[in-house]
Amino acid sequence: MKLRSGLFALLLSFTVLFAHAQTADEIIAKYEAAAGGREKLEGIRYLEVNSNLGMAMMGRTIDLPLTLVREKGKLFRRQIGGIMGMGDSFTMITDTVGYVFIPAMRGFGDMQGTEAVTSRIPDAEVAAQQYELDCAGAFGDLVNYAAKGHKAELAGTEKISKVVCNKIKLTLKTGQVVMYYIDSQTNLVKQMEATGDMAANMSGFGSMMKAFGRGMKKDDKATLYVKEYKEINGVKFPGKYTLSFGPIESEIENISIKINEGLDEKWYHVK
Repeated sequence: MKLRSGLFALLLSFTVLFAHAQTADEIIAKYEAAAGGREKLEGIRYLEVNSNLGMAMMGRTIDLPLTLVREKGKLFRRQIGGIMGMGDSFTMITDTVGYVFIPAMRGFGDMQGTEAVTSRIPDAEVAAQQYELDCAGAFGDLVNYAAKGHKAELAGTEKISKVVCNKIKLTLKTGQVVMYYIDSQTNLVKQMEATGDMAANMSGFGSMMKAFGRGMKKDDKATLYVKEYKEINGVKFPGKYTLSFGPIESEIENISIKINEGLDEKWYHVK
């Protein structure tokens, strides 16, 4: 009799557990609400984020200005300040075309310098990066994801810095995959990961690496870890985060975030 009672209690506990198990849609809906609400997130048309990027290189940290600008469905531009006297470099993606600009580099020792080069990004690579045209907050591809042609599935839970996170495997309409770790307490993104070409794009160096003739390996991995959030006009954005890609780890602090203030005309020009 006791055995039957024990089995019944165990069965009941599993029934309750599965009855309360969250779906991917429920977790993403909670993220949307925590980040500012779907309506407010989808209402972002222009976004400009100015940051300081601390990049660990040659045993020391080099601080560089980083600017990300977006016009919904029209423009994405990532511009990074020059290293050791070089000019700014940038990657620019629009709804029709893409460009990467590499500034002139000075020669060092036996290594010859190079001239500045503007290269058009192949159409297939442009299509693979047009998810960046999404302005719906810091992690726009999660917001109303199904309407954008993406697919989401719950891939279990995992602790990130001792915090239990729900893992959401998001497959973009292009077939690219991003793993999101959503904090089960705050419902905000704690970490995101990608591999291969998606990892290179996420790092910000994908187009430049290809311009230099370096291909990506399938197991190349990029990880973005959010340290803290800040609220701008009712929308939550990462205030500080780390971005690691292979041996390179960067610390990024978002200094200013402008929402729907328009964009300077200069961001739309290649030269």
